[in-house]
Amino acid sequence: MAEEVENQESIDAAAAAVAAATAAATPEDEALALEEEKKAKKKKLIFIIAGVVVILGAVGGYIYNQKTEAARHQAEEEAKKPENILKKQLADRKKNDAPIYIPMDEIVVNLPGRGGEHYLQTKIVLRTADSSTEGKLKEFMPLIRDRVITVLSSRQMQELATVEGKTMMAKEVALVINSIISPQLTAIYVLQQQPSTADIQNLERMNVVPKETSTGQKISVEAANAAAAFWNITEMDLPVQAVLFSTFVMQ
Repeated sequence: MAEEVENQESIDAAAAAVAAATAAATPEDEALALEEEKKAKKKKLIFIIAGVVVILGAVGGYIYNQKTEAARHQAEEEAKKPENILKKQLADRKKNDAPIYIPMDEIVVNLPGRGGEHYLQTKIVLRTADSSTEGKLKEFMPLIRDRVITVLSSRQMQELATVEGKTMMAKEVALVINSIISPQLTAIYVLQQQPSTADIQNLERMNVVPKETSTGQKISVEAANAAAAFWNITEMDLPVQAVLFSTFVMQ
């Protein structure tokens, strides 16, 4: 009995101690504890928001990179299209820059004609408005000289003695050179001119247009008309705008 009384007294003492401790807590202590709890919740919320921002940033960056890559790829594909290449070439040609003159080495060829053998000795100067044309000419110069010699040696001496004959040959030389360094633009230019069958056969012989073009097997009238309607190209739009002769001697 005495032991039970003693245990009860211990319990009562502990309860009294807890009550005393609770009663001893001031309003300031409670406010401080509440403030600490708010700070902990706020810090936790900040961490959560920061995590969400990082995730959203990563997702947004990925989406942006994907869109940028797709746009770049599309732009590259558009730039490779023949019509856009030609548009750029035409825009560059129409800047109306001061002409650039590019001299070629002297050429000597035999000329067919009456009264024995004849030859032509000439120096050609090419007019262009594009500074990059000179680099292209150097790259293809062996082929260019071969084609130019073919054109020069195909003329009769009597024909080159006239202004008209010399002018026509200069145009052929320019066309041959342009077909080598800018085949797409030159092909459309040729289509727009709608030359006669005889003229086309002459171009075929010089490899300016595909073989059998004059028979209509490769270039239709519809194609020529469509090109003429869509593009408006003159000699001034081509890389080599004109062929000039600094010397022109026939014997």
